[in-house]
Amino acid sequence: MQRPNILWICTDQQRFDTIRSNGNPHIRTPNLDRLAASGTLFDRAYCQAPICTPSRASFLTGMYASSVHGCMNGNDRWAEAAPLLPAILRNEGYTCGLAGKFHLAGAQGRVEPRPADDGYSFFSWSHHPQDDWEEGHDYADWVRAQGEDPSELYERLGAFPTELHQTTWCTNEAMRFIDRAESDATLHGRTSDRSGANESADRPWFMSINYFDPHAPFDPPHEYLERCDADLMPGPHFRESDLAAQEALAGVDFQTAPRHPDEFNAKQTQAAYYAMI
Repeated sequence: MQRPNILWICTDQQRFDTIRSNGNPHIRTPNLDRLAASGTLFDRAYCQAPICTPSRASFLTGMYASSVHGCMNGNDRWAEAAPLLPAILRNEGYTCGLAGKFHLAGAQGRVEPRPADDGYSFFSWSHHPQDDWEEGHDYADWVRAQGEDPSELYERLGAFPTELHQTTWCTNEAMRFIDRAESDATLHGRTSDRSGANESADRPWFMSINYFDPHAPFDPPHEYLERCDADLMPGPHFRESDLAAQEALAGVDFQTAPRHPDEFNAKQTQAAYYAMI
């Protein structure tokens, strides 16, 4: 039986209620709606951890983050406590690629160190769009190749334009990988039967597209933000008692200070968040 190619699209910090066909009339998600209509939409799926590294450690191993020693952001290196999914697939004959974020180890102020065996033969890395690394940031290098300075461009416009956005780059990189995997004979792994004829045994591929969006700072291209009217947003799910709950979590990793939604124009923030999806 021919093994399927696998395209794994991973967004970052996308809520469960941000798909229009899943009951949210305030958001426009035509591509996700098509995926949901043609595939399987889980309405009882649970994220094992609410921040990046533990969540990724869990879904890339199929284990609890605590079991693979990946319980927080900012760890020095991946603990190598369990094999990663792309390495498992590579061992089964898949050609594996990644574009975008990885975050099994800290990337603050440094290029993230890769695991000893992550399984990827194609690895195009961008932890986030901002130009925070002097070298090793593939997305920033791509923006420069288009004739723009990433930091100057963002400061001038307040957002990356669609054609130079990290989401665009991630998608382009995925297509580049797929084209290469399907056309490069060195990646196919063809064999011959005893008659000398080639068998249909091309290597399948696995591609991880790890978009940074809709992660903060909620800065969609202007043309997308214009499609979301803040005045028409429903506003956040909020009760006054939530502030006390947030206060109790104030010292936990990566929590922001508790604030009432009226203090930070929550509807405008929600519009920007929806515009990024």
